[in-house]
Amino acid sequence: MRIVTKYLLKELMGPFLFGFLAFSGMFLGFSLVNVIQWAESYQVPFFTLLKLWVYTVPENMSYGIYIGMLLSTLLGLGRMTSHSETIAMQAGGVSFLRIAAPVLSIGLVLTAATFFLNESITPAAKLAYREERNYIRYKEPKGVVEEYFYAERGKDGQKRLVYAEAYNAAEEKFTNVMIQELEHDRLVRTLKSEELLWGNEGWYFREGEIFTYREDAVIPIYVTEGYNPTGFAKTPEQVITVARKPEEMSWWELNWYLKNTELSEVKRRQHEVQLHLKTAFPFACFVFALLGTPLALQSQRRTSSAGLGICLINVIVYYLLMALGTFLGQSGATSPWVGAWLQNIVIGGYGTYLFIRKALYLN
Repeated sequence: MRIVTKYLLKELMGPFLFGFLAFSGMFLGFSLVNVIQWAESYQVPFFTLLKLWVYTVPENMSYGIYIGMLLSTLLGLGRMTSHSETIAMQAGGVSFLRIAAPVLSIGLVLTAATFFLNESITPAAKLAYREERNYIRYKEPKGVVEEYFYAERGKDGQKRLVYAEAYNAAEEKFTNVMIQELEHDRLVRTLKSEELLWGNEGWYFREGEIFTYREDAVIPIYVTEGYNPTGFAKTPEQVITVARKPEEMSWWELNWYLKNTELSEVKRRQHEVQLHLKTAFPFACFVFALLGTPLALQSQRRTSSAGLGICLINVIVYYLLMALGTFLGQSGATSPWVGAWLQNIVIGGYGTYLFIRKALYLN
């Protein structure tokens, strides 16, 4: 049985590498054209242009992985079927499930690899790409968040709004900041300061104004020196995380952001769809392995061009379903989870049907 597994892996490896390199290269080519077109307007030096393009590599590689998985299944197993090799295996006592097991295992491994790539490298690359473009276009210093805003609701029901002209991540400092605290949607305190700094005991300011609101009066306090805590409990790492866009966060960061941030209903749905897409998208590798295996083991002969065509059709359908599901999830027509997983549910369900039917037919 080990010989069968090694032979199947060998037959799948060549088409996978071809599909991975071909489609990743195609997406990278599109990215390079877009970067060049954008850079022409700002006279970007060659090495800066190259750096911008490199930042797009991790995301485009993840696209190539799942397409390569489908193509390797259709071409690798399809070639073996057209040469009657899989028929000979089954005649020799090798079951359909035994043939399918290595393919599905590869799908699971590639799912984990894609998830790791999208969690560890892609968010940082997207953030660096945006910061580099903003530096070129607006001369914004890297690591500085302009017009910072954050809203949080504590466990006691108190709501805190943080506004700042800028946040400098390297210096761990807010500039021209205002913090408003609300209880039961009623403003109870406002803090204003030119600088908010991070220390051993949290965020503090040296000089500023504190306004306490009572039902019949406003009590101002002017602070000119000393250590003055603010009640804002987020760490510098969490502060910079909430300033990122959803695609620039990992699953863990976005999940934490949703649990600790006050958002509008529409914005929350959009972010929740993005959260579920971070797991749904890598799972496409397994879905395509599940779909491709019974399609490739059809008894009729199929050319490589036909396999490539079937691959492209399924990829297009996958993207159309993902676009539809994203729209439905963000609009509230379905739950965010269903919207993000719609393409996997539909294609995976069809693949499961074909897989079970093939297994029952051959056994």
